[in-house]
Amino acid sequence: MYEIVTVTKILSPEMLEVSCTSSACNGCKGEAFCNTKGKRFEAWNKPRLAVQAGQAVRIYLKPSRTIAGTLITLIFPLALFPVGYYLSQMAGFSEGGSFLVALASIGLGFLFVWFYFRTSQKRYLPIVEQILSEESQD
Repeated sequence: MYEIVTVTKILSPEMLEVSCTSSACNGCKGEAFCNTKGKRFEAWNKPRLAVQAGQAVRIYLKPSRTIAGTLITLIFPLALFPVGYYLSQMAGFSEGGSFLVALASIGLGFLFVWFYFRTSQKRYLPIVEQILSEESQD
């Protein structure tokens, strides 16, 4: 998916902070489910384009990585719930204790997901493809 965003800050030569504009949301297929409207997020300036704050750029979000990131974030912690419940039942915990261990397993799953995305951050970031406006809008 290609999206048009505005550069809000240069974090490093390879990392930019960008935000979606409302005009970029028009016609977007994910507009109804988007949680980045008006928010700022990071984009990877992989080709190291000479970008300035205020410029409009086109980013590319690989659909397979977007779907995989969503599944990892949601499915992995939820999949640990029955595993935690089953293991605690095998260990002889009561029903309430097993439920609490299963909930703790979900929390542990989110901790693993956070660590995973922290170590492989660039893999799931949108990539800056092209500068659309040559002048910054300061």
